[in-house]
Amino acid sequence: MPQKVILNRIRTMGEVIDASIQFFKQNWKPLLKAYLIICGVFWLSALAVSTINQINTFRLLADGESRLDSTYTGTYFASLLIEFVANTLVMLTTLSFMALYRDKGNVAPSVDEVWGYVKFYFLRVFGSYILLLLLILAGLVFCLVPGIYLATVVSLMFAIMVIENGTLSYSFNRAFQLIKSKWWYTFGAIILTFLLIGITVLLIIIPAEIIAAFIVFITGAHGYSFYMIAYNIAIHLGQFLYVLPSIAITLVYFSLTEQKEDVSLLERIEKLGQHELEADKPTTEEEY
Repeated sequence: MPQKVILNRIRTMGEVIDASIQFFKQNWKPLLKAYLIICGVFWLSALAVSTINQINTFRLLADGESRLDSTYTGTYFASLLIEFVANTLVMLTTLSFMALYRDKGNVAPSVDEVWGYVKFYFLRVFGSYILLLLLILAGLVFCLVPGIYLATVVSLMFAIMVIENGTLSYSFNRAFQLIKSKWWYTFGAIILTFLLIGITVLLIIIPAEIIAAFIVFITGAHGYSFYMIAYNIAIHLGQFLYVLPSIAITLVYFSLTEQKEDVSLLERIEKLGQHELEADKPTTEEEY
């Protein structure tokens, strides 16, 4: 049996990717269970609403409607909101799973334990996500480089919020402290992870498009709309893979913490709470 992944360890960029895949392989069953139970409703809702939105868009185009007010309907904005909530839950579920995994001594937590963390941190993470996304978009609009730089820093902030129970301001300052002189290391790990996801999702999209082409050939249905609906379904089927960037960024966080502070993470965790009240932390002893 392969040795379980130890989170608080210094790793190179390549080792972060390898450890992310290994952690996923070792824990995919409990992680998938937590994902389906916590995120499943929003995953199905996002799939259904986005598919309906695409069907409505194709219908409007077929009727000769091309105005913005015809395309950007309530269904369109509802799909954006549901997708945003779903992505937040995927990230938060993964971070909560890994925080508990570490606290339990490299043992996968139960769904109830993960749900306790998700409930506790959701509003903090969701609200921060909106504010930080606006900040990143402003950086991208006014000058591309600041937006990319901030996006990399922000990726660390959510891990800090969950693992260190940090506020928005604390996590913001802490992320800049950790990433100092290590930005390329963090950015590289994120890019490599997304490239891996892109290749995997492509392997899902190709057979979906082949099936769509076969249906179009047999039934004579409208080709373009069928292909786009198949593409949409394939993209959502691959959403579970979005846990990988959260796994990778968490491993980057642990690696940076060990490099910067040269102290065992468990010793540092015992000192936490100086900036937060103990009562403000989630516990796994609550009734959910």
